[in-house]
Amino acid sequence: MRLPRFAVIALSATALVAVSAPFAAHAATAQHATHASAVPSVAVYDCLNKPVVRPGTFELFCDGSGYFTRLRWSTWNASTATATGRLYVDNCEPNCAAGTWSHRTVDLIFWRSLPVKGHPGERGYSQMTVLYPGQAIGGRNTYTQAPPGLFPGEF
Repeated sequence: MRLPRFAVIALSATALVAVSAPFAAHAATAQHATHASAVPSVAVYDCLNKPVVRPGTFELFCDGSGYFTRLRWSTWNASTATATGRLYVDNCEPNCAAGTWSHRTVDLIFWRSLPVKGHPGERGYSQMTVLYPGQAIGGRNTYTQAPPGLFPGEF
């Protein structure tokens, strides 16, 4: 009797799963354990000094005069986190309450992750760079500083 091609594939796949299931379960458990210990947890610390991962909104200045929003993260790993979003900044002229808000599309990069003091296996980004694509701000296309939260590795 000749089986249709789909039936042959289905039977072969079923046989392979039945034979390899015990090995696959062990490999998955071992891989998960290795992966969990090999990739530390990385966060960035916000103005309240709370760790956040892939935030949609993030303050640049803790006085409320500048923040990122609509952040879309393309990378978040042990060395860097990169996103595209909008930066809103109050010019605070004549003062912040009466200032004018401006916004622009930017790229945000968190980098230089360091171990978090007192939290084994956890890391925090200690630097951030803002890229202003095609728009020089004060003659510069980039701005680098420490993220606004107090980095726990430094106290």
